[in-house]
Amino acid sequence: MELEKIKKELLKGKTIEEILEKFDWKGFERTVSEIFLANNFKVKQNFIFKTKRRYEIDVLAIGERFVFCVDCKEWSKGRYKKTGLRYAAESQEERLKQLKKFLKKNLLARQSMKINLEKQKLNTLIVTLFEEDLLKENETFFVPIWKLNSFLLNLEKIF
Repeated sequence: MELEKIKKELLKGKTIEEILEKFDWKGFERTVSEIFLANNFKVKQNFIFKTKRRYEIDVLAIGERFVFCVDCKEWSKGRYKKTGLRYAAESQEERLKQLKKFLKKNLLARQSMKINLEKQKLNTLIVTLFEEDLLKENETFFVPIWKLNSFLLNLEKIF
């Protein structure tokens, strides 16, 4: 379990960024998934669906009231500027738009994933390794992985 590895390294005095920088992208996505699981979400990693073209969502987190379409960005510090973050948010919002179309037309998918489009709010989220200057672009929040648990615990206040 990725969270247990992280906890051991934190106890040794390492920072969360130092620990997560050593993870490959799959480990980063697994860690994000584990945080959602710890907060009572069902998780589908690398969820692939098709409307007019093929789309992939890094982590689809399905909760009682919220569904998150999550893009995991393990960018290095300072590597990307606000333009890159804005583009990532735009791309993620397009994936969410297409996911909604897919779910509206696919009763079996909705039932198997236990998604009720009338009761659950579908949202976009980009989880980053480092804290970014941009916290929200349009409807997409940017949350560093070390603040993800706190973000999930405060959903009622945020939404």
